[in-house]
Amino acid sequence: MNYHLYFHNDFDGVASGAVMLNFLNSRGDDIISFTPVDYSPLLKKSWARFKFKEPFIIVDFLYHPKASWWFDHHRTSFINTRWYKEFKSDKNHAFDSTAKSTCSLIAEHLIEKFGYSPPKFIVDLTKWADIIDSASYKSAKEAIFGKQPAIKLALALGLADYNRKASVKYFEKVIKSLASEPISRTIQTPIIRKEIKKVEKNNQEVRRIFKRISFVSGRVVFIDGTRTKKQISHYMGYYFYPGIDYSATLETRGAYYHLSVGKNPWKERPLTVDMGRLLSRYGGGGHKTVGGVERKSKSEILKVAGEVIEYLNKNG
Repeated sequence: MNYHLYFHNDFDGVASGAVMLNFLNSRGDDIISFTPVDYSPLLKKSWARFKFKEPFIIVDFLYHPKASWWFDHHRTSFINTRWYKEFKSDKNHAFDSTAKSTCSLIAEHLIEKFGYSPPKFIVDLTKWADIIDSASYKSAKEAIFGKQPAIKLALALGLADYNRKASVKYFEKVIKSLASEPISRTIQTPIIRKEIKKVEKNNQEVRRIFKRISFVSGRVVFIDGTRTKKQISHYMGYYFYPGIDYSATLETRGAYYHLSVGKNPWKERPLTVDMGRLLSRYGGGGHKTVGGVERKSKSEILKVAGEVIEYLNKNG
């Protein structure tokens, strides 16, 4: 059978798609279209009536009852209480908010339910998805400037604009490559190598201007990425301010202003605030340690940022 894939436009979403493609190909099935998705307010509002190409697969993104296959690990995967109460895991659908990544969740599920025997490069991919999606890097420096192929690819994927047709094709190329060969070979693809060079140059330039576009408020560093055309890694705050507890990064994504908020993974401090649930109050979502939310107006997103920063300083 041929399926249409809908995946979150980050490393875990792409890696999850690659595992699904490898598995499906191993039994004679295929994926014939690839659609990256992100957590914009407009998409979340229209998700229940979203016009999917059928039959379809969703990985690392919001639940939809019509999906032939669905896998996710976000605590905010269900857009309404009814869907959450009605959902039951089965052979083609699984949810586990404790999983480090959707990619490893899928691989383990397929192994258990279908006797899937992933090749070594897929096993390695799932290990890196766990590291990257759970921010289990050795340091902030590794997260931003790491030389490992998976880290380079994750950074390059962060620069892609998933709304552009060229970028959609780019995501498709990456998924197909990861489904058939090691990450070290995937990043040698000319288009991917070009994006990696862009992100490496981008991060070096951001390092030079970072202090001018950021300020510390109590235990939170706020980074205003709208003051530059460069892409800002939210790990940059921990690189410059290793003793800080939280970071809040503002950037533009298409027609929206995106605020990502996270806990410093290298600071030994008990987690007292669930970021995903905190941001869900504003229509966003995420994990316990990192979350995001979007608004069309900069004044609105700055208001959200101010309230979140105040909350973290009082309760974090």
